[in-house]
Amino acid sequence: MTHVLESLAGDRRFHLTVGDVQVVGRDVSCDLPILDDAVSRRHAELQLDEDGLRVKDLGSRNGTWLNGARVELAHAVIGDTVAFGPVRFTLCTVSEALARPAIASTALDGAASVVRERAIPSRDRAIVEVAGQRLAALVTLAQKLGGQMPVEQLLERIVDDLFGAFPADRVAILLPAPTGAMEIRLTRDANGADVLRTVPRAIADGVARRQVALLTHDASADARTAGDSVMRQSVRSAMAAPLLGDRHTTIGVLYVDNVHDASAFSDEDLHFLVAFAGIAAAAVERETAAAERRHALRVRENFERYFTPLLAKRISTSTEAMTLGGHRQRVIVLFSDIRGFTAIAESLPPLDLATQLNEYFGAMVDCVFAHDGALDKFIGDAVLAYWGAPEPHADDAVRAVRAAQDMQEALRSLNARWREEGRPEWHAGIAMHAGDVFVGNIGSPRRLEYTLIGDTVNITSKLCDLAGPDEILVSESVRLAIDSAIDSGIALHERPDVVPARRPGDSLRVWAVSS
Repeated sequence: MTHVLESLAGDRRFHLTVGDVQVVGRDVSCDLPILDDAVSRRHAELQLDEDGLRVKDLGSRNGTWLNGARVELAHAVIGDTVAFGPVRFTLCTVSEALARPAIASTALDGAASVVRERAIPSRDRAIVEVAGQRLAALVTLAQKLGGQMPVEQLLERIVDDLFGAFPADRVAILLPAPTGAMEIRLTRDANGADVLRTVPRAIADGVARRQVALLTHDASADARTAGDSVMRQSVRSAMAAPLLGDRHTTIGVLYVDNVHDASAFSDEDLHFLVAFAGIAAAAVERETAAAERRHALRVRENFERYFTPLLAKRISTSTEAMTLGGHRQRVIVLFSDIRGFTAIAESLPPLDLATQLNEYFGAMVDCVFAHDGALDKFIGDAVLAYWGAPEPHADDAVRAVRAAQDMQEALRSLNARWREEGRPEWHAGIAMHAGDVFVGNIGSPRRLEYTLIGDTVNITSKLCDLAGPDEILVSESVRLAIDSAIDSGIALHERPDVVPARRPGDSLRVWAVSS
């Protein structure tokens, strides 16, 4: 018979050994850890002898109690209630067969049992169940996996610890593929080689789907685990346990096997693997979530290079995948180009040129975003922006012109400062045209660029070439869109002398934005 302290809730059980002095407390280094804030770090000292359980309080804050009475030193017998602060236990005996939660055995055709399965308890319960035997190993594991690290580094540590904990020839960690099926993410043999190409599907899928830990003493002979992969790999003994997330979803599988010894793993090993998996699951879930957050942040930062922060957030949190392709859409295209930039660039040292360009581009993009526009790209010293995609607005033309006016005003402010600093002044011509374009993701699956393609872009570029320094030109299509807006307050005057070069027979009326 085994003496145990079992909590009244049945969720904790401590095994006691005759003669051993065991300390109870909140500190995980205690022999019998109770993770409860009401329990002192070193709460009480226990010693099992022939007369019962000797209980000695170690000056705890909330006291040690025997059958409802606070004690400093006392003896408990079978059936007594011992409490450490508010956490109460009953001293009882159990047979060796009941000393651990039941493990279901499966026999084949009346032969000896070759498979063990056990239900998965909560993480805390799983850890407590093995606390008396392998607590030090679990504490060390928790400490090693507790720090922040990349997911791949975390998986490497888990694999190393699996080899340290079990007499395994091979180990593997499986995580869900995009299809939902479990696939090997990392595998090693005892020599560090990556040799395990597949984990027996019956084991991996069964453990993941049914959320039970499994131990087989003869995988090739068991109908539930035998298969071509088992036979090819000569698996004799194997264990697997699911990694369960906080919402009791399967986020992975731990697998260990031995190809030489059919009795390499014991029932106690299966218990320990369950506790091991609980700690590993918490670490994997934590780092996977952290990696997803970092990726989402990078995606959002990339979008914020081209869209307003609000639109970038909406796009980055969309559940739709970024894929090749796009659609035709009517947009307002804006081109801004610095007049005489080639001569300016040749007169400035490279570092000074880069500094001044960065200041200029920063101010121009701020103006575009302030009016809910999107940045397509920088082309040398030119800025290509647009309105109407991915989210169109009825007053996109007005927004575009307002942005252009702000861009010219921002450049005047920059020139005032540059004059004082002895740097050359810049002057830009800006033009806008409205029309249909192809808008979408262009490139390859490895590198996508959300951009505009079409004659509307080309016309805008040619119109920009004709804009004078500090001038804003718009096409007839933009003028019509402005006129349809209510109280735009934008004054235009026609420039019949400006005729962009287009296909023969085409004509394009051009208007200038009045100061």
